[in-house]
Amino acid sequence: MSTSVVNFAALVAEVLDVDPAEITENADQDALPGWTSMRHIQLVVTLEEAYRVYFDYAEIRDARTIAGLRKVLRTKGIEV
Repeated sequence: MSTSVVNFAALVAEVLDVDPAEITENADQDALPGWTSMRHIQLVVTLEEAYRVYFDYAEIRDARTIAGLRKVLRTKGIEV
């Protein structure tokens, strides 16, 4: 498993326009008002580019929490 030098929390916070301190494992669209459907797609694309991975449709649909996003990345060999 590779460890990424990209700061996951900072990257997510930038896309969602929130403070990195708000990026907790249980944070979801309800907890982060900036996490809209459009921003979800932007977030996925940003993560794909930053970590050089590809999310399939089910992963995009199901990764609705910070923990869920981390889980998808872990299945692709990225430890964040």
